[in-house]
Amino acid sequence: MIEQTNLKQVYIPTIGEMQSRYEDDLREEALKSSEYENHKKVEEQGAFFKAFRRFEKRADKIPSDTKEGNVYYKKYKAYVEEETANKGKEIQEIENLIEYEKFFLRWERRVNSESNNYSHYGSSSATRYRVDRIKELEKELEMILKNSPEAWEFYYRRQLLSDIETVHQQRLVTVPYVANAKQKVIDSLNLGVPVYIVGHLGSGKTQLATEAAVDFTVQNRIQSELEYKMEEWFSVNPNATEKDGIGKFGEFLNERKLYYKNIFTNGSEEEIESLQPLFISGSHNLTYEDMFVEKTLSLKSSFSKGSYSDYLNMIIGDFYAWMDEHKTRLEQMTDEEQLQLKIQIWKSFSDLLVASNSAFGTEIKKIEREILIAVKEGRPVIVDELNTIAMQNLIALNDILQRHAGNTAYITGVGPVLIKPGFGFIGTGNLSSQMVNYEGTNELNPAFKSRFVTIEYNYVSQKTTGSLEDQEFPEKNELFRVIIARLADKNGNLHVPDSKRTLEELFRFSQLCKVTQNVFMGKWKDDEAQKDFGGDEPELRESVLSIRNILHVLDNWNVGEEKDLSKALWDGFISSITYPDDQNYILSQGVRFGFFPKGEGWNVETKATGEATTTYDEIRTCPYHYVRPLTESLSYLDVVHLVFGKGTPRKAFSKELKEALEIDNDDLPQIDGKKYQELDQQLSHLEHSKDLLEYMEGNGEDVQ
Repeated sequence: MIEQTNLKQVYIPTIGEMQSRYEDDLREEALKSSEYENHKKVEEQGAFFKAFRRFEKRADKIPSDTKEGNVYYKKYKAYVEEETANKGKEIQEIENLIEYEKFFLRWERRVNSESNNYSHYGSSSATRYRVDRIKELEKELEMILKNSPEAWEFYYRRQLLSDIETVHQQRLVTVPYVANAKQKVIDSLNLGVPVYIVGHLGSGKTQLATEAAVDFTVQNRIQSELEYKMEEWFSVNPNATEKDGIGKFGEFLNERKLYYKNIFTNGSEEEIESLQPLFISGSHNLTYEDMFVEKTLSLKSSFSKGSYSDYLNMIIGDFYAWMDEHKTRLEQMTDEEQLQLKIQIWKSFSDLLVASNSAFGTEIKKIEREILIAVKEGRPVIVDELNTIAMQNLIALNDILQRHAGNTAYITGVGPVLIKPGFGFIGTGNLSSQMVNYEGTNELNPAFKSRFVTIEYNYVSQKTTGSLEDQEFPEKNELFRVIIARLADKNGNLHVPDSKRTLEELFRFSQLCKVTQNVFMGKWKDDEAQKDFGGDEPELRESVLSIRNILHVLDNWNVGEEKDLSKALWDGFISSITYPDDQNYILSQGVRFGFFPKGEGWNVETKATGEATTTYDEIRTCPYHYVRPLTESLSYLDVVHLVFGKGTPRKAFSKELKEALEIDNDDLPQIDGKKYQELDQQLSHLEHSKDLLEYMEGNGEDVQ
């Protein structure tokens, strides 16, 4: 009773106040974590390094904990943390069920495929059940994320951390555009259909092909291993229920995923190689032999069968027999003469033995190349720049491309070869347009191309209009998400100078990148930022802010350590452009998106088509001087909101939250009738003041 009385005397903050305090606490934790970043590596350094380390002055200070916090806020924070953990478990349970259904669906389809001689999966009542069940579970997961702020936070924080880990592994960030393209490749390979990925330079075609091939191999191996493990487990536990099986499946699946993840981080060279696709770099000089079997002349040297000890014993026996036969003559010689003669005789016996047991000559040796190895071993193979290979050589692939795993394909010079399950063929090629043409590439024969599923893969999506704060659907800004994942620390926190300005600049940078990408692809008319842009049709022939060049700029910027983003954009990309019109256009667009401001010593003037390239001295009115703003820390939740949106809001005290806070409706702040009348009068007064101001601003005219 005493505790309840004390609680009633304590101010009950609003949901908004407690959530704001919670987010402040996360920022404090982010600031603390930044001070211990790379702590393990620091400990490995010597005494001199540790003794004389110095740190920058920070804009944000960690407040002291001397003042005790509000008791309701403490309960609120504990509730949020506990509820987030509980919702996380619930999400993982649903995801495990989805994985189980997908596992069984793949199993059913494999059985169907084998029944149909590997020609197609086919549909059955069993497969349709799994498909429907997967949709139900995905809908259930969607509803949890929609209705629970804690579930939303858990899910998207995990996604952010996954993005960051992916960047550190130098893989593609799995934004929806990338994930969908990768899944299309894997689905086609599972159907036994070859894939042809086309796109413009720097879009990541080869990386996509490689990652899809690796995922295809790992998924197939895990599937096969899980089928075996589940059968083995059930043979020992024949009375187990499906619920038991689903639980055991989750254990096996997590163990297998961790096993293959560890191979890529700590595995041997042979283990990693077994999971990687075979690779061929296409060129006009690539021949049929380079893809299948290479024939070379080699010196043949064969030795008669028998162990080395047998040969040695043979020589020793013959040597002593010779000495016994010539014993009398040897005794007539001096010791030195005997030694020299024995050495010569021993060498003669050795040479005669080698000569009598060896055969020499030249022979034609066949060396299997990547595509033949992939077919025989059941591995994916990637032919990069497929459209640079002469068409008469590509035709040799026809029989392989139209066969499926389990079938036999005929390879000229080799004969019939069984295609082992796990084989997959991926080709990549640059996509030419009216303005951009890649020298050395050919248009594939339509009949040959029809054997592929063609996937156009270009640059990730990004809105090119509006400011960062104006974005109604931040999750659609996939390029901005990639940039943020590159800059965040391993915990999802972000440490940047003058965070508000820097984030706005980074967003405008992502918009600038997307504009150059659209123009380079010839899709500038689809660009919202270009709709009202007058003048001639824009074009870029050689230069584009692709992912590769974006990373160059970000690395050059180095989170604003020594230069701002405008200077990094010049140093890391624009200064290296050698085609004048490309440089002129990108510079003008940079100014349009707020870079190279005149107030900071820049003076970029538009040049006419055909003029020379711009130098640094031309666009600077004074020596460059940079003063870095103080660094500020954003928490992982700030970054999640930045990238994925505000999520599911917590608008009112839920039943669970009231129970956690130990309050009821009577405890919540109430407004009595008198207070309501006072507030209503104040509101009326404000409305009257607003009308009066509008009337005065309109010079006495009626504003109604």
